[in-house]
Amino acid sequence: MKDFISFMERAWWRYVNEGVITEGVKEEVRESWELCKFYGVDPFGGVGEILDEDNMKIRLRQNEDLISVAHPIMENVYKQVTGSGFLFVLVDRDGYLIDRIGDDSIMGETRKLNFVEGALWTEEAVGTNAIALALRLNKPIQLVGAEHYCITHHIATCSAAPIHDENGNIIGCLDMTGLKEDAHPHNLGIVLAGACSIEKQLALIKSHKLIDATFDSIHEGMLIMDHNFVVQRVNEIALKILNISKKEIIGMHIQSILEDVDIIEDILSQTEPYYDVECVFYGRNQKIPCRINAVPIVANRKIIGTVITFREEKYVRNVVNKLAGFKASYTFEDIITNDENMKKIIETAKKAARSDCNILIEGESGTGKELFAQAIHNYSKRSKGPFIAVNCASIPRELVESELFGYERGAFTGANKEGKPGKFELADNGTIFLDEIGELPYEVQSKLLRVLDNHKIVRVGGTEEKKLNVRVIAATNRNLSEEVNKKNFRNDLYYRINVIKINIPPLRERKGDVELLAKVFVERLNRYNALSVSDYKVLSESFIERLMNYNWPGNVRELQNVIDRAYYLTEGKVIIEEYFPENISENSNAQQENNTTVFPIEVIEEKNIREALKIAKGNILKAAEMLNLSRATIYRKIKKYNISVKELLSQIETK
Repeated sequence: MKDFISFMERAWWRYVNEGVITEGVKEEVRESWELCKFYGVDPFGGVGEILDEDNMKIRLRQNEDLISVAHPIMENVYKQVTGSGFLFVLVDRDGYLIDRIGDDSIMGETRKLNFVEGALWTEEAVGTNAIALALRLNKPIQLVGAEHYCITHHIATCSAAPIHDENGNIIGCLDMTGLKEDAHPHNLGIVLAGACSIEKQLALIKSHKLIDATFDSIHEGMLIMDHNFVVQRVNEIALKILNISKKEIIGMHIQSILEDVDIIEDILSQTEPYYDVECVFYGRNQKIPCRINAVPIVANRKIIGTVITFREEKYVRNVVNKLAGFKASYTFEDIITNDENMKKIIETAKKAARSDCNILIEGESGTGKELFAQAIHNYSKRSKGPFIAVNCASIPRELVESELFGYERGAFTGANKEGKPGKFELADNGTIFLDEIGELPYEVQSKLLRVLDNHKIVRVGGTEEKKLNVRVIAATNRNLSEEVNKKNFRNDLYYRINVIKINIPPLRERKGDVELLAKVFVERLNRYNALSVSDYKVLSESFIERLMNYNWPGNVRELQNVIDRAYYLTEGKVIIEEYFPENISENSNAQQENNTTVFPIEVIEEKNIREALKIAKGNILKAAEMLNLSRATIYRKIKKYNISVKELLSQIETK
């Protein structure tokens, strides 16, 4: 090493005096000397410039993560060489010294050169040095004695290694400086190991921060338990749901916060994850119904912990309601009419919407009772809540109670093993629309009355009362007062739902709306089929005349079905009376003679569904769109009327 030190001293003097690089000088050193000469660095200088206090504070703040990680590592590395006259320096990516640890002797010696916190240690500032080269060349490097450009640095040996972030970007440098006589190759190994440790620790901390951020950004409560099912970690959402502090819950056993013994046993014995299970958590002075997921943490084929995620039942229902389409689509603006009586009814409905009173809507099939119910919901303060529509006539008699009020696990044979919320629970903070309420079994009517009285439900097979906030809108095509007299409907329930009554007149009593509605339906079909304006279809006068002469027993729904059918059968631009359904053509004259004749809506409905399926060539979804029905509804109707799509298609092929 002494020979090398002497060789570099001669080479340095030759370069300074003659500008000639001696053969044997490292390529990195040669390049750096020439760069320093270009910068105009004084080879007899080498004293660093120090940042002012304010700028130094800014730089320390910018590098606080690097300093906090590097400092303890520098202390550990320094312990290995304490008393050997070495100094460890942390530098930021711009070459500013931001931390130092070392022996007093070398600390004092280097202070004369301003080799202290805040000093800039680049080639342009203080000439060739290991810190500058490590940052510029992005590699570990060691310099000894006269390899430094400035003579004041010739007393030293410096070993430096760059520090990178997780993307490989240079964020700083670790340097080990001592007297040149103590230079040794292993010094560079020490520095490189220290820099690697800093990089790993920074990556680990960032990973933890990302995990923490992810942990707290999850919109569910989350608990992490060890293999003894003791809570080790909890996120902010969980603390909020349980109304508990982190200090209180950390260290708790799962049995202290979960009520359901069966679920606790499942968790304690689980080897597989399970999902979406109802449970009750103990919060501060309250019970919180939730839905829970539990996943074991496995390492080396052993369960070392469990992750539990959970959401409050009410929020889960809101999400389910949105995904399932449990919302009201129509508003009062969607009710098309020029009839003065209908306009008055709409105003009454708007007033009713502003209250929380129960509402009874009466009207024949097809008059738009659900349309009014949805409009009332959307006009009310509950508009952001769910709108749950229930057709009481379509539910099997033995399932009505469980469908409306839900059931607990094991309530009856064939029940969902986790239990199931009823329609009233799903409608919490919103509106439930009980269509065809007159079909409700008499024994269920008393239970519905109880719910309307105390706003609480008890699931089938359960004992716990659940408080609900639900607005009830009922509808019927029957005369409920007559049903009360016949003992088919409870009078106390009738008075409870009949706080505000809305009677929707049949279409035959507002003939002025027939032409208006028909033209609106045609216009919608033109837009739906993306026709250019020049290709829009229109109704012929003779077609409109037929519409006006018909009695419309199926009301607006029947009118829409007739328009849909005629529209798709018409190949030209004008819809003519030729495309009237046969049943209407056959009965229109009879109805003129006897205006009270009503053609069965079921017959019309079945015929229109068959026609739509034929036109759609068996495509049920397309047929549903033509009839403006949901897919679920058309499937139900196909089953109701025992329609065979295969037979319809074979009839088309035969023709």
